[in-house]
Amino acid sequence: MQRRQFLKSMAIVGASSALPASATLLTAPVAPAMVNVKQLFNDALAVHPELIGFANVERNFEPQTLSLEGRIPADLHGVFYRNGPAKHERGAIRYQHAFEGDGMLQRFEIKNQNIVHRGQFINTPKFSQEQQAQQFVYSGPETKIAHALPVVTPDTVNTANTNIIAVGDDLWALWEAGSPTKIDRDSMQFQQQVHLGAESKYANTLQGLPFSAHPKVDPSGDIWNFGLHPSGNIVLYHLASNGNVKNAGVINTQYRGAMLHDFLITDKHLLIILPSLFTDKSIEGHFEQIKYNTDIPMRVLVISKQSLTVIKHYELPAGFVFHYGNAWEEINGTIHFDASLYPDVNVLHKLSNVMQGKIEQASTKAKTALITLHTEGHYSMQIMPGTSEFPRVCDHVVGLKNHYLYHLSAKTNSLWSDTLSSLNTDTGAEQHYHFGEDYLVEEHISVCQKAIENTGYLIGTALHVPTKRTCLNIFAVNDLSSGPIARAWLPYHLPLGFHGNFMPS
Repeated sequence: MQRRQFLKSMAIVGASSALPASATLLTAPVAPAMVNVKQLFNDALAVHPELIGFANVERNFEPQTLSLEGRIPADLHGVFYRNGPAKHERGAIRYQHAFEGDGMLQRFEIKNQNIVHRGQFINTPKFSQEQQAQQFVYSGPETKIAHALPVVTPDTVNTANTNIIAVGDDLWALWEAGSPTKIDRDSMQFQQQVHLGAESKYANTLQGLPFSAHPKVDPSGDIWNFGLHPSGNIVLYHLASNGNVKNAGVINTQYRGAMLHDFLITDKHLLIILPSLFTDKSIEGHFEQIKYNTDIPMRVLVISKQSLTVIKHYELPAGFVFHYGNAWEEINGTIHFDASLYPDVNVLHKLSNVMQGKIEQASTKAKTALITLHTEGHYSMQIMPGTSEFPRVCDHVVGLKNHYLYHLSAKTNSLWSDTLSSLNTDTGAEQHYHFGEDYLVEEHISVCQKAIENTGYLIGTALHVPTKRTCLNIFAVNDLSSGPIARAWLPYHLPLGFHGNFMPS
């Protein structure tokens, strides 16, 4: 998109909506509700130990060499990073939604047949200020703090708590509503909030705009992303592998659902898929306001990578998706993609329930949907059996045809996932490894050194509830059902996180 056209689009956004939706709600000091959320959670934790993954973390985890079961593959060496919320409480106040907690990085260095773990809070300006004050000083999207300080920009309350990616020689910790946060790879120290577009033709026009936690890195190393603005506009980004902005654009979608977590790319297009959501402003709390409407179809916007403009629309049945695995398209323009598809948005509200100890309302499951967008304007959809979340593919096929999809699932009506699964998207053949009902299994990612699907490893963490310990698991991707070929045990448990990536040495 040309700079003149981009600036015109940004003018449409307007200065009055400069803060993303999750930040605009935080500016007025509102007295907290009389309900003692911290006490409710602690009472529930005493009865339901599986809530331990949502407990507050007080301090960093110092470097620790982990005890091993099995043997680490000789060709596996590098660092596995994970990110997620961990500071849920200060004083008597506990956040009311899992998305509100301050981010904490987990670093697993795999080297010389050993694994060393270190965990560290991301020392964002918000975290630093509240650490010094020894209390929350800003309201959250869902949790209102009495006499809270005003939120001047979204980055004032940027918790950097959702994902972590490599950009050049640095790490970027990502949030939904503001700038990326630059982190040193080795020390994991906070460096700065990234000023996108600085020293480029975009100057200050991109500073502080929402940059989602799910960028897509194509096989060339280029980074594509979006950011949802409360105006209904969506900012689009095309970055070089070092983070320099190559192109940016804005599309006006008139979307008012206030939640758009992920998107997709092919080799030619971006896919922005708007779920069946609306906001009820009469309800208190940003996430609580988000509602599902079966009369609102999911809308697929097909966007040219070259011009960053919408070239085609599709409508799908009502649904909600947190995460997509991959998309690709045929020579004739037919587009294929997968989604972990929910029949409602209850999963978003369950992440509030568990923070308050409401274990009996904690489980809503998605299913893998394989969707085809035909060039004539219609679609076809296949819903796979079983449940699905946190889908991943090999890095070298992002935006290209993939034959395998890796995801979490659950055999039981559990609080979190308990099974790791692999799906051959051509044949429908599946592999599963069931950890057991006592495990809370987190996202596992593909490490594919040869850039050949169905080779390499799957790596991820799981929390063993009875022993209150987290383990790092390494699976041979072509023999998933046989279980982990190596498992490294921490002497403690880690908070349940969201996303991570592996950086080879």
